[in-house]
Amino acid sequence: MAQINITTTPDEQAKVLEVIKKLHGQSVPVTTIASKAGLNPNRVRYIIADLVEANKIRRVPTKAFNAHYIRYKYELL
Repeated sequence: MAQINITTTPDEQAKVLEVIKKLHGQSVPVTTIASKAGLNPNRVRYIIADLVEANKIRRVPTKAFNAHYIRYKYELL
């Protein structure tokens, strides 16, 4: 099976970190973070995954609408 690797830039990560810092633990969708950062929502999903792997942020579930639709809040570490 083919594997797709999406690399994110430090500049993009800094933009997302700045938005998360401003939201300060609010439970918001990724689309809101993307619009405030001026980035594509699909790209922000990968940026958030990279930041979680790098232990720069923590993704905390806040509300589960069902098994596939979970709202998260993001905390800086």
